[in-house]
Amino acid sequence: MSRQGQTGFGPGIMSSTPQPFRPDETWERSLIDMHHVESPLTLGSGMVVAAAVAAVIQGSVGGTGLLAWLLAVELAMASRLAMSWFYLRGGGRQRWSIRRWRGISLAQTGLSGLAWGGLGLFFEQSADPMHRSVILFALMGVCAGRAALTGMMRGSLPLFGLLALGPLSVQLTLRGETADLFLGLALLWYLYLVMVKGPSRTGRAMLALHDERRDRERLVHRLEEAERVGRMGHVLWDHQARVATLSAQARRQFGIDRDHLEDLAPLWARVLESDRARAQTLMTEAMARGQADLHFDTRIDGPDGLRDLRVVHRFEYGADGRTRFTMTTTQDITELKTTQRDLHDLAFRDTLTGLINRAGFQARLREQPVSSVLMLDLDHFKNVNDTLGHAAGDRLLVAAAQRLLHCLRERDTVARLGGDEFAVLTHNALERETLERIARRIVEALSQPYEIDGQQAFVSASIGIATVGEGQTLSEPELLMRQADTALFEAKARGRARHEFHSESLSARARERLALEADLRRAIAEGQFELHYQPKVGLDDERIVGAEALLRWKHPERGMVPPDRFIPVAEDCGLIVPIGTWVLQQACAAAALWNQSRPAADPLRIAINLSPRQFMNHDLVQTVRDALDASACRPEWIELEITERLLLDERSQAEDILNGLRALGLTLAIDDFGTGYSALGYLTRYPIGTLKIDKSFMRDITTRTDRAGIVRAIILMGHSLKLGLVAEGVETEEQAAFLREQGCELAQGWLYGRPMPLTAFGEHVAARPARAAPAPLLTA
Repeated sequence: MSRQGQTGFGPGIMSSTPQPFRPDETWERSLIDMHHVESPLTLGSGMVVAAAVAAVIQGSVGGTGLLAWLLAVELAMASRLAMSWFYLRGGGRQRWSIRRWRGISLAQTGLSGLAWGGLGLFFEQSADPMHRSVILFALMGVCAGRAALTGMMRGSLPLFGLLALGPLSVQLTLRGETADLFLGLALLWYLYLVMVKGPSRTGRAMLALHDERRDRERLVHRLEEAERVGRMGHVLWDHQARVATLSAQARRQFGIDRDHLEDLAPLWARVLESDRARAQTLMTEAMARGQADLHFDTRIDGPDGLRDLRVVHRFEYGADGRTRFTMTTTQDITELKTTQRDLHDLAFRDTLTGLINRAGFQARLREQPVSSVLMLDLDHFKNVNDTLGHAAGDRLLVAAAQRLLHCLRERDTVARLGGDEFAVLTHNALERETLERIARRIVEALSQPYEIDGQQAFVSASIGIATVGEGQTLSEPELLMRQADTALFEAKARGRARHEFHSESLSARARERLALEADLRRAIAEGQFELHYQPKVGLDDERIVGAEALLRWKHPERGMVPPDRFIPVAEDCGLIVPIGTWVLQQACAAAALWNQSRPAADPLRIAINLSPRQFMNHDLVQTVRDALDASACRPEWIELEITERLLLDERSQAEDILNGLRALGLTLAIDDFGTGYSALGYLTRYPIGTLKIDKSFMRDITTRTDRAGIVRAIILMGHSLKLGLVAEGVETEEQAAFLREQGCELAQGWLYGRPMPLTAFGEHVAARPARAAPAPLLTA
C-alpha cells in the first residue's frame, strides 16, 4: 500500500488495494539528475577501461579497426561528459525540458552501447583465449558498472546492455559449438539479470522510496500548514536526553531558527516575566501530582510582538513515576483574547465617555470595598438634546465626564449609568464633611457653561449620597445604590443643583412612593378610579354650562387618595398615560350621556386635563379621536386643558399636536394661567380658545389691589385676543361680583358646587333649568 493510503491523505484514502507506482515529473527529474551526476565517474572509468582493453588486445587484433573502435568509444563518452557538464553547470537543466533531456540521454546511451558493442566484433578476430576473456569481461564489467553507477532512468540500461553485449551474444550463439552456445546463452541471461530484471526491481524499490519520501514530505507540509492555520506549535521535551524538538509553527512563535534545543531557557525567556513564575510553578506542581495534562494561558514577547498563547502540557511518566516526555501545544489566541477584551469593554465600558457602564459599576460595587456611593444626574439635560440636537448632547456628556474625573481621586470609581446619569464609588472611608466638599465641587464644576458647536449650553447637577456607617459592612451592595438614588430624588425635589445625604426618613418616603406606585398599577387593573365633575357656570345668570372632569382614587384600604399625592407619582412612572386615556373615554361618554337630552343650542362642555407626559405621547390625537368615536361624543362638547409650559416647546411637536386636536373640533384651554411661564407671545401662535385664571388669584381678589390688578389684566388680555375666560376657585359672592364686573364669562368653585360623581352631577344639572339663551363662549 502506498503512503497515501496509510496516512489518509489524497487518493487511496482508507483503501486496502495496493496503488501502482506512477512516476511523476519530480521522479523523472531526479533520475535524470542522477544520470548526469554519476556520468563523470562512469564515463571516466569507461574511457580508461577502453584504452586498457585496446592496449591489451592489440597484439592479437591490431589494425586500424581497433583504433577506430577506441576513437569511437572515447568520442562517445567525451560527448556525454560535455553534455553532463552543460546539464549540471552550463544552465542546461533550466533551459531545456525534462522530455528533451530524457531523449538526449537515451540517444547518448544508444551511441555508447553501439560503440562498446563494436568491441565484441574483435572476439572472433582474436585467437588468443586470454584476449577473448579480456573482451568478454570488459563488456560484462562495463554493463555491470553502468547498472551500478548511472541510475535507473527508464530504458537506458536495457538499451545499453542490448547494444553492448547483444552482438557478442548473438555471435557466440550462432557459432554452433556447445561451449560457445552455452557462453552466448549465459551472456544473454546475464544481460537479462543485470540490465533488465535487476534494474527493474531496483527501479521499483527506488520509486517506492521516492513515493514514501514524497508522501512523508506532503504529510509534514500538511501538518505544518495545519499548524499555521490553527496557529498551533508543538514542543516535545525529552527529560532524559534533555533535548527539545520544535515544530515549524513553534519556531515561528518563539522566533527560534533551530528545530532542536538542548535547553528550554530560550523558550522561557520569551514568556513575560509577570507570567513566567506562575507558569513554571503550575508545571512543577502538575508533575509532582502526576497529572496527565495541564492547561493555562500566558503571554510571550515573540518576534511579532506581544502574543497570547493557550498552552496545553501533556506529561508521559515512566514506571518509576518520573516524567519521561512533555508534549506542549502552544496555540496563538491573540485575536481571541483581543476580541474578548473588546467584548468586555463593550459589556462593561461606556463607549461614549470611556467610563465604566452600569454593569461594570455594579461589578465593581460587589468586588471592591465601598464606603460611599454618589448618584449624579444632569438637570435640564433634555433641553440640550431638544434645542441643540443629540450629537451636541453627546459632546456635553463627554465634557461632563471629564469634569467629573477632575473632581475626584484616581482611586475612585466613576461610571456613566445611562443617559445623563453618573455614579461615583469611594473605596475608603471619608468623613461627611469631605463628601460634602466633593459634592459641592462636582456641582460647581458641572454647572459651568459648556461650549458646544459655538453655543453655550447650561446644565446643573443634582447628587444623592449614601454611605456605609462606621463599623458596618456592605452586605447588600444594591441597597447603597438605592439609598443614593433616593437621596438624588430628594435633591431634585428640593430644587436641583444641590446634594442630599440619604436618611431613614428618605427611605421611608421612597418605600411609600414605591408602594403607592404598586397600588396605582393595581388600581388601573381593578378599576378603582372614578371621575367627579365640578360645575362650570355662566357668571351672568349662574346657569351650568359644563364641568371639569376631576380624577378621584378610592383605595380599598387607604380610602380617598388626594390627587396631589398620586398624580405626581403617576406622572413620574408613566402610568398617567393609561390613566389619562381612561379619563378621556369616561368623560366623553359622560358628555354624550348628558347632551343627548339637552337642546342642541345649549350643550354641556366637559373640560379634561392633559398631563405633559400624556400630551407628548405621539398617538394622543388618535387616542382622543378613538374616545370620541367610541362614545358618539361630538368634539364641541369637549375642552382639553393644558399647562403653559407645553407652549414653550421649541420643536414643532407641541404645535402639531395642538393643531391636530383643534382640527378634530375640540376647544383648547390653558389651565392655571398666570402661575407658569406666562408665555403670552405663544397665545397667538397656538389654537388656544380659553384661559383659566388660577384659583390662587381668587383668595385675595377683593382685599388686595395687586391681585385684583392681575386678574383685571388677564381678563382684558383675554378679551383683546378674543379668548374665553374661566375663573377657578370662586368661593364667595364678592369674588363672583368682581369677576362679573370685569367681564369674566365663566366661573367654577365651591360657590357653585363641589366635584361630584357622575350620577350626582346629572341630578344637579337636572335640578337647574336650562338657559333660554346660552352665555357667549368665545373660541379661537
